[in-house]
Parts: sequence; C-alpha cells; structure tokens
Amino acid sequence: MFWRIAFGWLAFVIGLGLAVVIATAAGTYGIPTLGLQILLAVVTTSVTVPLIYLLRRYADRRPWSGLGLSSPPSGLRYFLLGIGFLALVTAVALLLGSAFGWLRVVALHLPAVTLLVMLINIPIAFFYEAFPEELTFRGYLFRNLNTRYPRWLALILQVFLFVLAPIAVTGFMVAAGLGTWDLITVQYIVNLIAFGTVLQLLRIVSNNLWINIGFHLAWLEMVRYVVVPSEYAIVEIEYVSIWGNYMVTIGSVIIGIIVLIIWSLRGRHRVDWSRIEPD
Repeated sequence: MFWRIAFGWLAFVIGLGLAVVIATAAGTYGIPTLGLQILLAVVTTSVTVPLIYLLRRYADRRPWSGLGLSSPPSGLRYFLLGIGFLALVTAVALLLGSAFGWLRVVALHLPAVTLLVMLINIPIAFFYEAFPEELTFRGYLFRNLNTRYPRWLALILQVFLFVLAPIAVTGFMVAAGLGTWDLITVQYIVNLIAFGTVLQLLRIVSNNLWINIGFHLAWLEMVRYVVVPSEYAIVEIEYVSIWGNYMVTIGSVIIGIIVLIIWSLRGRHRVDWSRIEPD
C-alpha cells in the first residue's frame, strides 16, 4: 500500500513539475501567457491522469469506479451541486464580511469581457488544477489510504500529501535554478490545508468526485473573476480590512468545512469516521 500511495503522489508531482518546467522553458521563446497556460493544462493532465489510470488498473487491480469518478452524464448533477455549494458558502461569507464591516459589496455586473475570459479560463483551470488534483488526491490517494486507515486519519494524511506536492515541486524548481520559495508562505499552506479538507469532506459525504471538481473549479473562478475588487468583476467588492479578503478566499472554505462536518454527523447522513473501507 505504501508504494501505491507513493507512486500515486509522484504521478501528480511529476505531471505538475514537468508542466512547470516545460512552460518555463517555453516562456523564454516569447510564447504568450495564454499559450503557456494551455501548455500547463495539457501537460499536467496528459501525464498525471494516464499514470493514475495505470496504477489503478495494474497496481490496485480495482475498478476505476472505486475512485468515485462516475461518467460525465451521471456526474453532471454532482458537478452542478459542487458549484451551487460554493455559491452558497460564498454568499454566507459575503454576508458575514459585510456584517463585520470587513468588506462592502459595491455593485453587480455582467461584463462581456469577463465572461469571455472565464470561458477561456474554465477549461484551462479544469485540466491544469481541478481534474488532475481531485482524481489524484481525493480520488486515488484517499481511496488507498482508507483501505488501511479510518476515514478521519485518511483525510488528514490526504491533506498532508496535498500540501506536500506543491512544496516538492517548488523545491525541485529552486534546486534547478528555475524558481524561488516566495509563493510558499504560511498563508498559502493554511489555504491548502483548508481547501484539501473541504474537498475531501465533499468526497466523503457525496461519494462522487464530480462534486469536488465542480466546487474546486467554481472556487478558482470565484477568486479570480467573480468576487473581486474590480469593476470587471461579476460581484464587485471593496475590502475595508484585510480580513475581508480572508473572509472571501479562506472564510468561504471554512464555512464549507463547518457545514459538511455538521451534515456528516446528522441522522441518516451520518458518516462513520472510524470506518476502514476495503477496496
């Protein structure tokens, strides 16, 4: 089991690391930002996903469905549910931020240029971040961890591996003289811990990875284009305090964690956190 976990984690690290190296090299030739983003997405998914598939088939020798990734048609409602859940917790975060005086909702817009940018960015974010990350961490790694450890411990170990991945890639880039440690801050690590937790809770509660992918993708678009202090945002906000920024970006995720934990402890929806689930 240890080696399956190690190779599963490496599948993503290799995919992401290779994508960053190739994009960095391509950038020296004057390739525009959009081209580099597409390159990152294509390389990350085309390396990570086949490796996870091979591990699942030949190392685990278990069905692909065990990872929680149903067919797109059957997963559509979960995908939309993930987007809806993100919208709900973001709305609560905005209400709380406004009530505490940390932020102010300025106006609502529907700018064509922002919609166009989002239309371009969504498939990039899907294949660069949301899909390969959810398949690897909340899918493959958690599934294998939960065959040996209780759910609560498998969740914690998954979060640890999730945080470790970008640190490992950054370390490699620094060692190769292609990067710095500037992005690995305490705030960044805290964000990863919270994000990895809420996403794993979604997977446990729903038993379907598409809800994770929907939430993940929607969160990325929300913090980049939807709820930002810009006249081009869909929900234009003004941060009165730094806590307003934290409330939108990390507060919404923490609200989601609280809601999902409460949901997992209720009646017929109760989750057996001590359960070890054979594959």
